[in-house]
Amino acid sequence: MKIELSICIVTFKQRKELIKDLINKIRLQVPESVDVLLAINGNNEENMPDDYRIEMLDLVKSYKNIYPIFCPEFKSLPKLWNTLVIFSKTEYNLILCDDVEFLNSNAYNQILNYIEDTKTEFFTLNHGFSHFVCSKTILHKLGYFDERLLAFGEEDGDMHYRHIKMFGYRIPMFMISGIYNKAAYNLSSNNLDTHQDNKPKINREIFSHMYVEDVIEGITTPLCPIKIKKVFSDIIQYPHEEFVRKNKHNIVKFNKIIFE
Repeated sequence: MKIELSICIVTFKQRKELIKDLINKIRLQVPESVDVLLAINGNNEENMPDDYRIEMLDLVKSYKNIYPIFCPEFKSLPKLWNTLVIFSKTEYNLILCDDVEFLNSNAYNQILNYIEDTKTEFFTLNHGFSHFVCSKTILHKLGYFDERLLAFGEEDGDMHYRHIKMFGYRIPMFMISGIYNKAAYNLSSNNLDTHQDNKPKINREIFSHMYVEDVIEGITTPLCPIKIKKVFSDIIQYPHEEFVRKNKHNIVKFNKIIFE
């Protein structure tokens, strides 16, 4: 079966020029038949300005196969990453932050070739969670990004831990040229109590309650050199998504319901 890959991006008002540049570069270097899903987030405790909404609509209608998801209010990055993967029509999904530089005209094919050669279902590009690939299947197995992290930040550390806990090894990494994070941390959303790199304090505080240091049963991750153990129970998120994926073909012509 031919592997297909959607591109999924989250953005917000302060980064409108970055997202315009990124989408333009993607459309110049990636076949226009490839779906781009764009989650357009609101700022915390702030109505989305109508001129910004219209500007984003004008942006997506300027290109083929770009699908916007508008959030009238602020939603967490874990929520939006989960939503984008669930909403895409492809098994594999390339997730990019809006401040990523995309300068490799062969990157899309290189990623497809890597998936075909290695059968890897979850991997980062160049060490970072600003650009990574995951399949719907493995994200469901892992329980999705933890939406109890209410803003952004720490979701990558939590996913690193859960991947090691479940599979016994770190999330693989694929080195690829021309894709990197420009780290536009100064262009932050409004109404957030922040710490380092303008990341919300609330996620750091929630994470500190999720995990404790444990030198006996703990796990080290790429983002945490000390041994930690998750003490929050991982709840089931989107429990019926796998059932939907296995049975949606029955809408066209009923055959057999798959329950397992």
